[in-house]
Amino acid sequence: MAIRNYTELKKAMGALPPVTVAVAAAADPEVIGGLKLAHEMGFVGTCIVTGDPAAIERCIAEAHDDPKLYEIVAAKNDAEAGMLAVQAVREQGAKILVKGSLKSELYLKAILDKERGIKAAQVLSNISIFEMPSYHKFLGVTDNAIIVAPTLEEKRAIIENTRPLWKALGVDKPKTALLAAVETVSPKQPATQDAAALVVMAMRGQIKDFIVDGPLGYDAAISAEAALTKGIKNSPVCGDPDLIIAPHLATANSLGKSYKFHGSATWGGLVLGARVPAVLNSRSDDEQNRLNALLLARAMAAL
Repeated sequence: MAIRNYTELKKAMGALPPVTVAVAAAADPEVIGGLKLAHEMGFVGTCIVTGDPAAIERCIAEAHDDPKLYEIVAAKNDAEAGMLAVQAVREQGAKILVKGSLKSELYLKAILDKERGIKAAQVLSNISIFEMPSYHKFLGVTDNAIIVAPTLEEKRAIIENTRPLWKALGVDKPKTALLAAVETVSPKQPATQDAAALVVMAMRGQIKDFIVDGPLGYDAAISAEAALTKGIKNSPVCGDPDLIIAPHLATANSLGKSYKFHGSATWGGLVLGARVPAVLNSRSDDEQNRLNALLLARAMAAL
């Protein structure tokens, strides 16, 4: 049965054994707070944390977490902290990578390093998984943090990067909405052409295990009634998408933030396309959102 919200995900992950986690630049109260919550639930064990040892120890003490659950690795700066955390994945068996207080560019640079990184797919992409009172299940939005203006081939890769996450959540054939401003294909709007091409790719088996429809305006994608009003009949996706593929980062980022501020959403964010799931939270995210991302990552790590 598919996991549809974070309450169900917590229940499922609470039954799993703990795994080792590597955290880049961990000297942040919200980061340690999220790890403490994961420790209390039992699905995270040893945390290999990189950065300033004194600052990390202070955060652990303030969170009242067990210092024995942490292995602190000193780093001179954030760049080194990122590289050392990635090294813990490669050499110490960490199953989840977590972004701490360092900038996203440094975190991604460490993952992508040609000699010492952990990139495993054609591209890295970001996904945020939202739970909202106004929607009946998890809703994923991608890519909202990494690829600014994805090409057709990159959009295909972004879709396929999400496959292990949906498998971990028990969604066999995620319904995927390809967003554009309109539903008709037009050479004046490249997003509509890309969407049409991706639908054909899915029909011909070039994109496996996804139900894909588009181009779709957001209203048609999220509402079956709106789709019917626009003359879209028998869509397998309209009104019930699991995944929204935005035409570019600006749309995805704005859509996600609108969910947070206007949709009362809770969420978690991951980087996909690396050897292990990589948690990617904003530095402003609280410990609950960080826990949500860890829950998603733990689900993937169980595959």
